[in-house]
Amino acid sequence: MENATFLDINLKDLTDAEITRLATLTAYATNVIIKHQELSKIEYSRILQLWGQNPERDHKETWFVDEAHPEITLVTNKFEVGKENKQGLFARGELGWHQNGTLTLDPEDCVTIYCQQPTEKPCDTSFVNGVIAFNELPIDVKKQIENTLIILSSDARSFHKLKLNHLVKTKLKPRILCDERVYKIQEDGISISEQRDLLKLQSRVRTEDSVIIKEMMNRKEQFNDPKGVWNCVYKKLTHKHRLTGVNGLYFPFSNVIGFHDIPQDEWQELHTFLTNHYLKYRYIHRWDQGDLVLFDNTQGLHKREDIPLDRNGEPQPRELWRGAFWYNGIA
Repeated sequence: MENATFLDINLKDLTDAEITRLATLTAYATNVIIKHQELSKIEYSRILQLWGQNPERDHKETWFVDEAHPEITLVTNKFEVGKENKQGLFARGELGWHQNGTLTLDPEDCVTIYCQQPTEKPCDTSFVNGVIAFNELPIDVKKQIENTLIILSSDARSFHKLKLNHLVKTKLKPRILCDERVYKIQEDGISISEQRDLLKLQSRVRTEDSVIIKEMMNRKEQFNDPKGVWNCVYKKLTHKHRLTGVNGLYFPFSNVIGFHDIPQDEWQELHTFLTNHYLKYRYIHRWDQGDLVLFDNTQGLHKREDIPLDRNGEPQPRELWRGAFWYNGIA
């Protein structure tokens, strides 16, 4: 089984029903690569609507959301005309291993990226396949983590100031069990208003009465410590996909501070083993203009290399159009 599935198709030749089925394929394949596309924002926006429910429609005023096509998030270091020197999302530096919305209430099931302008020098993105990683685990480890919840947090002080309904209070200090962090930049140019826009997305949900919300709130009721001073969330390590029923590893290791049913003196050893095992099952993508990548957000991680510099020491121009959606058919 390959870590990514390649499709030799032209999206413009497909019917709406055929395009819609690509989302289901991604749920099974985890990482899907479609090259040589020529999409306008109008075309890409319509495809995203076919694939599922898009949260960006509710955040049209957010600086990184395309104003005319709010299904599209602009991941670019290019400055937008009329936006007073504002760049897109994740404009600078390197992005470490992560998945979309690790600490949020109900993050989107699938993310898709269309390459409008790659850098001149390579700026690769790596994708991990959590289904294959789970299948290749030793049997004894599978049994050990079958019912394990990972305890997820952040060592950023701002996260622990948040007052959101789904966050669990704990006395466990937010000491990440590895040195890697998600976003590495030399200078953070995000303003207070932009930070506020990002925080609005923390409680995004597919529906107000979804099963995911009920599960998250039940875990809060079970684990919340009224005397706790730190924020965290609890999520399943062995994730049974809600669309396919297939098990995979959900392991955003850069946010893991513990395992709920594993003795604490074993946490570091288990974390190191799972991280090294997980990263064996990766696909590395080198971007060309017109590439479209879909990746399941519930059973995989991705990572971006540092954006290369030009002759003057400035980051080379790069523009990606990102979409995220909840699969149709999951309540």
